[in-house]
Amino acid sequence: MTSLKGQSIQVRMTELIFGLCVVAFGSIILSPDFSNKLLNVAGFISFFLVIYNIKHLYKTEVFWLCLVLLITGICDLAWYGLYKVNNSPAINSYRAYLEVGKICIYGSLLIFAFSVNEKFKIGNNKIHYAVIMILQIIMIAYAWYQHIELGLQRVEFSLGGGASSTGAAYTVGFLSYYIMMVLQHSRMRFKDLLILAHFFVTFIILVTTGTRAAIMVYPIIFAGLLCIRCYKQRHIPWRGIAVLLLAFMAGAFMMKDNLVQRYNDLNKDVSAYENDNSNTSVGARFAMWKSGLIASEHNYLWQSTDQRNTLIRQAVKEDPSLSGALSYIRGHLHNEFVEAVSTKGPSGVLLYVCFVIALAWYSLRQIKSFALFAFLTSMVMFGFSGVMFYSKTTPTAWMLTLIMFVVFLTQNRHRDVVK
Repeated sequence: MTSLKGQSIQVRMTELIFGLCVVAFGSIILSPDFSNKLLNVAGFISFFLVIYNIKHLYKTEVFWLCLVLLITGICDLAWYGLYKVNNSPAINSYRAYLEVGKICIYGSLLIFAFSVNEKFKIGNNKIHYAVIMILQIIMIAYAWYQHIELGLQRVEFSLGGGASSTGAAYTVGFLSYYIMMVLQHSRMRFKDLLILAHFFVTFIILVTTGTRAAIMVYPIIFAGLLCIRCYKQRHIPWRGIAVLLLAFMAGAFMMKDNLVQRYNDLNKDVSAYENDNSNTSVGARFAMWKSGLIASEHNYLWQSTDQRNTLIRQAVKEDPSLSGALSYIRGHLHNEFVEAVSTKGPSGVLLYVCFVIALAWYSLRQIKSFALFAFLTSMVMFGFSGVMFYSKTTPTAWMLTLIMFVVFLTQNRHRDVVK
């Protein structure tokens, strides 16, 4: 009787945290802050489920993935506690690691909880179908409203301030891989056409954000998925290739003036950097990467953002061509590797590499999902010019997407589809 009662409580708690994650995931475009709060509440509740099932955790497929996320989160909080200074000019950098630390810890607990309670069959597929429909409608309507009605050059959704358009593009990209994965598992006759239509619409939305990394990465990964589909089914997806080309032409036509301007700006920035002027968008990134690596040369353990910035300023004095970095050092250095090694040293890089390996292993060897691996690939590629483990908005988006991936795939592992 006690065992049955305990199992009933587990089921109810698992259903509760799944419901919170669904609402948070469905709200990520409209209100990332609200989604983050729900994620924190769900993660706190999942802590008790994890403690109750702690003897079984090492048996789950996601053990290593969750362990890496948990250690990463703990290290971020420890780094924040050791180095945070209230009157620091870079106070937002410290807060960013506080937020992502909490997200990693709560995310690891939630994935643990859903995996160890896989037998309860949480998350009916109809819920996932409803979620992707809601997300698709919100993305289209919001992008239309901001770009057509308000006339914004770069769509940013509700992410006002800072690099808002970039965050919006990353979020749309993450959601897209989940939407394609759910559609692939559906029993609809026209699911392939729906996937192609979704890709077309999503690419147009990404073009309206004006984010170069997302505009380049998204079609490349989609083309990779088409190649995998071709290899697995021994059939050339001509419709997919046609839609890919059509999306390129439509995006180029809709945003030709903006794209031409950004292409010209890119050439000017590169030319200016070659002439020792890094005070441009692209030049500043090169300067941040180079100066960040210089600041990390003797960072064998950890160092504060202020310590790093002092070293960067010294590097700029010795090499004025790196001056473009100075406008950005109060935040992050626009590269996952450089940001990690410049603050948390080799341990930060090691944890990031372990995360990539753990999620890749889970995607390809355990759950066998190419869509999840595409999601990981996009995170890695976005990390060349941005950071995924920093602040609140982007980590909340990819963590909720990862959680929904894990729940859906574990409940549909028996389906014989190209995932």
